[in-house]
Amino acid sequence: MDRGRGDPVRSRDPPLHVRAPRGRRRAPSRPPVAWVQARRSTECLPTPDPLGSGAEHEPQQGSWADLPADILGLVVGRVPRADDRAMLRCACRAWRAAGRVHGRPPPPLPLLVFSDFAFSGFCADGAMTGARRRIPLPSREMWVDVRCVGAVQEWLVGVQLKKGRYFGDDRCFLMNAFSQEVVHLPPPSVATHFVDAYSRSLPIANGSGAGAVHCTVNGAQYVMSFCKVVLSSPPGPDSNCIVAAISVHRSSAKLALWRPGMTSWCVCHGGCISKFSDIALYQGKVYMFSKVATNLFVFDISEDDSGLMVSRVERCVTELPEVMDSYGQRWNIVEWHGKLLLVVTYLGGAEGWHNICKIGVFEVDLSTNPFRFTEIKSLDGDCIFISPCSSNSFPACQYDGVEDDLIYFIDGGLYPAKNAPPFNRFVYSMRDGTMAPFAAEIPEGNLRALDSTLMSPTWLFPSELVQVRFGCSQSEWI
Repeated sequence: MDRGRGDPVRSRDPPLHVRAPRGRRRAPSRPPVAWVQARRSTECLPTPDPLGSGAEHEPQQGSWADLPADILGLVVGRVPRADDRAMLRCACRAWRAAGRVHGRPPPPLPLLVFSDFAFSGFCADGAMTGARRRIPLPSREMWVDVRCVGAVQEWLVGVQLKKGRYFGDDRCFLMNAFSQEVVHLPPPSVATHFVDAYSRSLPIANGSGAGAVHCTVNGAQYVMSFCKVVLSSPPGPDSNCIVAAISVHRSSAKLALWRPGMTSWCVCHGGCISKFSDIALYQGKVYMFSKVATNLFVFDISEDDSGLMVSRVERCVTELPEVMDSYGQRWNIVEWHGKLLLVVTYLGGAEGWHNICKIGVFEVDLSTNPFRFTEIKSLDGDCIFISPCSSNSFPACQYDGVEDDLIYFIDGGLYPAKNAPPFNRFVYSMRDGTMAPFAAEIPEGNLRALDSTLMSPTWLFPSELVQVRFGCSQSEWI
């Protein structure tokens, strides 16, 4: 993080003091020589014999693979980034097995994945690496008009555009960023088994004239273009994961639901969906926040022979604290230690993060009716990472030198203000309410496609159980 530079403040009297946040920072210990040497070489090749015929051979030096297992285990534990761990494990069998010597290392630091599957790594000092690497896709045909629209742990969600801007998405798939395992989802924009179509129209409980939600499974024809996809859990043989996707196509928004075994999406539309600000899957329900009024909509989901279907929609009026001189708000829903958090950005009288009046973090109490929102001032050693396609908390206290109680924002791409930068990039300290620039290492060009359309990035949070199973070479990751 560049804490010494920042754009000049453009508002007359910014309510937040803009300076570098001061969180708890643990002094990093000096890495061992073996760690430095391991970063300089990922080859496990023996030292070649001296040249010259008839020369007496000197004692052969050991190879990198012959490093003691306990030293290799220490090396693995000191590599915080997922891409570096992947390269280390791909070097040879000895290095791959070294990760099990000293038990499980802490989860790797997050990666920021762009729409074209290029990625930037978050570093322990709060800076970002340049987006020079790209996550490989299993087949070449997947590279054409593909974009990343979501993530859960080490799994990414990819979609491909149909030929023609207004035809929606063609393919949709889940891919493990490290093993390259692929799970294909139904195409978002196709004609389906309309003879088996099943529809339901649901009034919105406590709606007060908010209209209804109409849901259809196996509809005759629908066209969707996904902009954000969330999952209840990673896919797997024993996982009953639910996929919820938001589609925005020709200014029309839809909510699409899917679970394994369904051949098409359950597509929902209605007035509350068209005004969404953010969505989350939490405890088997879809939570959607409105960008027009402070309303939280809760979608109950049921299952039958047709697959997933919305069984009830409720409108929950929220009462958040008012902030003087604030003309608008932006909301992000984040799960933290099994709790649902609402991160509210109070916008001031001008554009850009310099004119943010306040950022509030509220714990949502779902046991009350209406829901109760309690503002919190600490994340107990964690950090929050927010992006248009994926937001989550991370246990920063497990790494030396990583500050805690910070919120990293790369947000605002879905609904950018006029003449404003496409994404707000800043870090906010919950301890003293200060802000500072973030991700200055990422040029704005990396956030746009070749046709200048926005490419919403997504945070990827690999779990500590990631096992790299593909035979990679360094050229595939650079």
